[in-house]
Amino acid sequence: MSSRPSRGTARLAAILDALPDALLLVNCNGTVVNANTIALETFESPGTALVGRGLLDLLPAFDSKRIPGSMRRPDEDDEGGRTKPTRMVARRTDGSEFPVEVTSANLEDGRTPYESAFEAAYADHHNGYTGDELLMLVVRDLTGTLDTEAELARQQRQTEMILRAAAEGVVGVDNDGKVVLVNPSAAQILGYRASDLGGKELHPLVQHSRADGTPLPYEDSPLADTLKSGLKHRVRGQVLWAKDGRPVPVDLTTAPVRDGDQLVGAVMTFTDRRPYDSLAARHAQLQAVLGESLRGPLEQLRGELGGLAADPAGQLWPEANQILHHLTAGYSRMTTLVDNVLAYQRLDAGQDRLERATVSLDAVVAAGVEGAIELIGPGRAQFAVHAPPIEAEVDGQRLATALAHLIADVAGVDSTGNTMAGGGSGDSTIVVAAAQRGESVRIEVRGPFTGGDPVHGPIARGIVRRHGGVLQTHEVPGAGGSAFVLEVPLAAAAGSRPAAERDKDADTGTTVMPAPSAPGRGTPDAPGAPGMPNASASAAPDASDGRGGPGGRNDQDSQGGRGGPAGQDASAAVPGARGASD
Repeated sequence: MSSRPSRGTARLAAILDALPDALLLVNCNGTVVNANTIALETFESPGTALVGRGLLDLLPAFDSKRIPGSMRRPDEDDEGGRTKPTRMVARRTDGSEFPVEVTSANLEDGRTPYESAFEAAYADHHNGYTGDELLMLVVRDLTGTLDTEAELARQQRQTEMILRAAAEGVVGVDNDGKVVLVNPSAAQILGYRASDLGGKELHPLVQHSRADGTPLPYEDSPLADTLKSGLKHRVRGQVLWAKDGRPVPVDLTTAPVRDGDQLVGAVMTFTDRRPYDSLAARHAQLQAVLGESLRGPLEQLRGELGGLAADPAGQLWPEANQILHHLTAGYSRMTTLVDNVLAYQRLDAGQDRLERATVSLDAVVAAGVEGAIELIGPGRAQFAVHAPPIEAEVDGQRLATALAHLIADVAGVDSTGNTMAGGGSGDSTIVVAAAQRGESVRIEVRGPFTGGDPVHGPIARGIVRRHGGVLQTHEVPGAGGSAFVLEVPLAAAAGSRPAAERDKDADTGTTVMPAPSAPGRGTPDAPGAPGMPNASASAAPDASDGRGGPGGRNDQDSQGGRGGPAGQDASAAVPGARGASD
């Protein structure tokens, strides 16, 4: 007798044992008569046998009518007596359970050319069983698969929640530009239901025309280019068309979606600009009111008060002259505050840009101190300033404005000129110190008050943020005040100046500058630092008033200021300023 069938039978048995899924053979009594190696490893527990057990002991949910000899329902069977994969719970021989997917097929005479070989293989390789009809079951263990599916389902739910919560519209398309994903915000902005967009080409529905109504060819749209080139686009000032035919101004971004290296679609996200455009209109109206309707009368009133305070004929008594000086300073502060607010609003709205230039930090700090004096009024604080000559590429004028508002905040003077509550120290000295820290400049402003004015803070933070810097607030231990620490990056070429240049500058060590007195009569404007606001208009008192200047030894002024150290000029603390003796 030839050995070829025996060799083929053994080979088939080896193949069945090597399969990744469990195979069970069940006879017409519903008893397992054979199993491959994976089945034995999956179902058997030590000390118990799989072969000889009833099928329903192992698969309690299996349909018993499919066991050979039972009344089966052929309308639910696939061709050849096979069934579709069905998930159920399996039970090992020790009673423990695990999830499986089961597929079954009947092995009958004439049903399959592999039947006799299969039965012969198991008869020869295992228990010698042969029969007229058997049921073969393929059982796949789903223990790890269900964990993966559960994680994928969790991630999908999380993605859906994020898309539902997003305020921006999100639309996903396939390579043909047909919609496969729409989040609620996109449907709401465009006035569609998600079902109205699903499966349809996006471009003819929402991006068929430009803002002026002229047709926008599909190949000219950012979405088409992303699907063609795989590049990301961010475009401002676009329009999408709502279901009712109205244009919706948007800022949109298109990004490719890849499966590995293959481009499979794109995602378009867009922000409805209608609320921002409405806000911009109100913002422009506010600017018009502040810049035209309010600033003009303030400037005119300040000029008239200044003319009266000059009193060239000497007809006013000293008290009236002092009141006029005080009112002039107040209107000057109001005008400066309006100018600063308008300048910041234009910067924040993108109408103006930072004018960066390489400037010396000591000049910036000096201008910031002088700007603060104009905001808080003369004679209300004294300063200790340390500003080394560090060069930085910044917008010097705007950074000085930020420092001025920080100083006014820690000085306890709000935007209306009144003293705020929360002073933690009797000492009115405000410390302004600057230093270079690696590739950034660090400036600390420390004062006796905690600050928190709704006008000073936003202006300072906005300007620092525009410079790419950060602004932090710290409490002063034991003093009750606050310290603002701002950091802005240096340019690549910025840094300390050479020693030869530093020798030309005045001493920039820490110096106490007494509170300046009220502006006097006939004092000419002193020149400020180059490229900066006037650095000494309010710092230098008028010698004709008979009051001591920053370097004088005279009596204290009427504002409660005090004379500075003998022989010490204000320019030591504020570079670019000149004293009354000039």
